[in-house]
Amino acid sequence: MEETRLRVIRTDNTDPYINLATEEYLTMNAEEGVMTLFLWQNAHTVVIGRNQNPWRECSVEAIKRDGVYLARRMSGGGAVYHDMGNLNFTFIARDGLFDISRQTNVILKACRLLGIDAEKTGRNDLTVGGRKFSGHAYYSSQSYNYHHGTIMVDVKGDDLSKYLNVPESKLRSKGVASVRSRVTNLRDHFSVELAEEDVISQIRAMQDAMIAAAAEEYSCEPMYEDLPDVPQELKDRYASEDWRLGTRIAFEKQLIRRFDWGEAEVQLSMKGAYISDCRIYSDSLETEAFAMLEGLLRGCRYDAEEILGLELQEGAPEAAYELLEFIAESI
Repeated sequence: MEETRLRVIRTDNTDPYINLATEEYLTMNAEEGVMTLFLWQNAHTVVIGRNQNPWRECSVEAIKRDGVYLARRMSGGGAVYHDMGNLNFTFIARDGLFDISRQTNVILKACRLLGIDAEKTGRNDLTVGGRKFSGHAYYSSQSYNYHHGTIMVDVKGDDLSKYLNVPESKLRSKGVASVRSRVTNLRDHFSVELAEEDVISQIRAMQDAMIAAAAEEYSCEPMYEDLPDVPQELKDRYASEDWRLGTRIAFEKQLIRRFDWGEAEVQLSMKGAYISDCRIYSDSLETEAFAMLEGLLRGCRYDAEEILGLELQEGAPEAAYELLEFIAESI
């Protein structure tokens, strides 16, 4: 078996559009046998999932007013707030080396190196004492993959509630009363010595622990590299309003339901008895199924039997079938 190589890239850049473009560029140029650990931070940024509706998930006007970045990532999942008290990580690898459980173990090992007893809970959360400090999301295209997420070291809680609109249905599904009640900063769990350090030193300590844990997990010395030369058009795409805000449609019907895999919002424009346009938003970790369903539903008769008879691609996720059933039930 070929020996794994560990490539480490950490950057002082805090522009989310450059960082997200870099993440995609690194992913789509990943080499066989190489695990890349990309460590980065965004300054005052709300990042939404691939299929989310920014107008529902975020306080868009407050974001604009306060000069906060609004960014959209390639992966699924929910909206998150980044400031300089948050550390972002991305594990990048080709099929065969990419292993979510091993990558998650790197983060848990890093926490243990800093004296923190962390554990994995739920579909994509890491917690300390039952409170979340790290959420994860994933992206795959052919044999290229990334696993990324946040590590809350010293994130300002007031800004979380100021810019994110978390649906009450999501809080009820978690059994909590507010966003703040279910999250925690690692600052509150560090040793006394590290807790007394400034946030820059704490972030650096977490980065160092992540690198040491990855080196142990993959039994190799890290190779440090600078940021690659990312094409300008890729950076421009992430900064564009078309990508960040998407296209809004005038709709006559809106359907919302929370499933085990996440929440879905379906907007339907009607022309007579037919669906003329469709937008599906979701915080599901699934990324491709909803665009596929939008294409199938456009031009379809608004009829339960016809909707249930739509032919999904082979290997379509269960979420796609459940969503068609939900739409059919609403008629």
